[in-house]
Amino acid sequence: MPSKPSSETEESPIHFEPKDVPPPLPGQKGEVGVRSLERHACPNCGGKAIWNPSIQKLECPYCATTFERDSQTDDDDIIEHDLLQTLAELGATPKDWDEPETRLVKCSNCHATLRRNRNDVAQNCDFCGAPELLDYEDIDAVIRPESILPAKVDKNSAAERLKLWLGKRWLAPNDLKKRSLIDRLHGVYIPYWTFDANAHCPWTAQSGTYYYVTRTYTDSNGKTRTRQERRTRWRPASGTVNTAFDDVTISGSRSVENKLQREIEPYPTGELTPYETRYVSGWHVEQYQVDLPQAAQLGKSQMHQMLREMCADQIPGDTYRNLQINPQYSDQTFKHILVPIWIVAYQYRSKTYQSVVNGFTGKVASTYPKSIWKITFLVLLAILIIGSIIYLNR
Repeated sequence: MPSKPSSETEESPIHFEPKDVPPPLPGQKGEVGVRSLERHACPNCGGKAIWNPSIQKLECPYCATTFERDSQTDDDDIIEHDLLQTLAELGATPKDWDEPETRLVKCSNCHATLRRNRNDVAQNCDFCGAPELLDYEDIDAVIRPESILPAKVDKNSAAERLKLWLGKRWLAPNDLKKRSLIDRLHGVYIPYWTFDANAHCPWTAQSGTYYYVTRTYTDSNGKTRTRQERRTRWRPASGTVNTAFDDVTISGSRSVENKLQREIEPYPTGELTPYETRYVSGWHVEQYQVDLPQAAQLGKSQMHQMLREMCADQIPGDTYRNLQINPQYSDQTFKHILVPIWIVAYQYRSKTYQSVVNGFTGKVASTYPKSIWKITFLVLLAILIIGSIIYLNR
């Protein structure tokens, strides 16, 4: 059966119904709050330990002592927050989730906002490599992360995966493939939003069934011939899709190129764990730039498109047109989570490129320069092949 073509329809506007009683904002826990950085002192030398993804423990960079820390949470439940209720209360005054030892810095080039230790002397942006980092205090970050996907891919493994990936890009310059980027790789936790909802979606459409008729015609030589012509018989159709969406993910970062973010997805949200400072020790944490209302709109649009595809699959026949859907959502919840990436920004002949590695699955994506000589060779080879075919056909 021929595949059904997609048909255009207008999406219904997204409407949030606020509720009246304002609960505490997600992540707020009295006056204590959730802290993004905490000093995890080495039991041997007292140095600040960092999270080592390869052994899933804290490791001291000074004496190589490894140790575990007892969980800081009372339970392992991942909390889902009521979406509509939270959207209605974003005007509430938040409790910040950093400690006095941290500060926000903003890149003047790509506008990435990072939370860093005040003693951190690094002066280059993790995302674009620019050296201009400015203190940035005026940020409206009312929701703090409560769930995290702890990194499993360490720096050496990420560098090796990136090297292998670039080595398979034939058009990349040879000198780039030989360049070591490990010293410039940075571990960063980037923000994501996840959305859940139950959906009840009635639909209507016109279902088309193909049939064929025989037509008689006279060709250019005056001979009578016949041919089969395809026609479509249209009839009304309707139905209902009921489904549940679980963890529809929307990135809260604008610092990593959208194309690269999509290429290293998905993140296995089933592996999420409650946020603990040990997981981000030694890593940078990006503040979200796509806030909850924006992310909710994007998540609803993504659900809307998936529902259209589900409804289209229910339409009988060979094709369809005028598909109209009327989705109704309930039990809408969300989470603000952190996911790990390894990122490097490098320059090649005055142009900046970005490479990212999924810090949990190891999937790689990158922009990279193309060799002019190799492109020229391919063009000349194509011209030679086409010329040879033309010559042989004469």
